[in-house]
Amino acid sequence: MENLVEAEILDVCPTPYGYAAFVRAAGKIFVIHINRMRGMSLQYAKENRKGERPFTHEFILQLLDGLDCSVSKVVIYHVDDGTFYTKMIVEMDNEVSQKIVEIDARPSDTISVALRSGAPVFVTHDVLGKVEDITETYRKIKGE
Repeated sequence: MENLVEAEILDVCPTPYGYAAFVRAAGKIFVIHINRMRGMSLQYAKENRKGERPFTHEFILQLLDGLDCSVSKVVIYHVDDGTFYTKMIVEMDNEVSQKIVEIDARPSDTISVALRSGAPVFVTHDVLGKVEDITETYRKIKGE
């Protein structure tokens, strides 16, 4: 994938309708709305909170590690009427070759895995051109 800009997940906050993930890329802040259940899991990943038993995203990382795979990056590659599409890029190296797999999944899942694994999150220029810049609103929310 070309034309990628590295992104930062600034915050994950509850809202009256679920959760909001605030993402910053190329000086622009935009929001991804997530349902309550997935949003809470994403917030836990952002806060590096661990449960008594592994959360699903921790389980996924343990599984990938057991298979000698790693998450190289997550890409927010498309947005359509407020619905975001992401891919998680997983790499596996062995003594013979390298295998790279792109897995399409919900942003809440891919971003949670990226946060827990330390993998970078990227956004395409196409997505950046379509999302509303809410930088000023975010600053007001944060009291800046």
